[in-house]
Amino acid sequence: MSHRFGELWSVQLGDREETRLIVSGDFYHTLYGDNVLTAHVEAADMGTTLTAFAVDVGDGKVAMIDRISSVYTGRMKGKVGDLPDARLADVRSMLVTIFGIG
Repeated sequence: MSHRFGELWSVQLGDREETRLIVSGDFYHTLYGDNVLTAHVEAADMGTTLTAFAVDVGDGKVAMIDRISSVYTGRMKGKVGDLPDARLADVRSMLVTIFGIG
């Protein structure tokens, strides 16, 4: 399965599907195999209330960059969009600020 930094994917989590923003398109080593780092996507009003580190992903939603988790790639169902290049710089800047990674 191919995915890249800045893509929005539908992810199956239990009995529900969520949209997640890929913040690390590279696989990284864990005990559980192929995982990818993702940011949670919420309605814009909720996301901006919960954190200052939110990026507009369109359709009235934001990605909460401080709420990053890993997702097993087998749970990723399909790409649902891409962030514009201007927004990718915002995401990278927030990652550096919060986690010290780029």
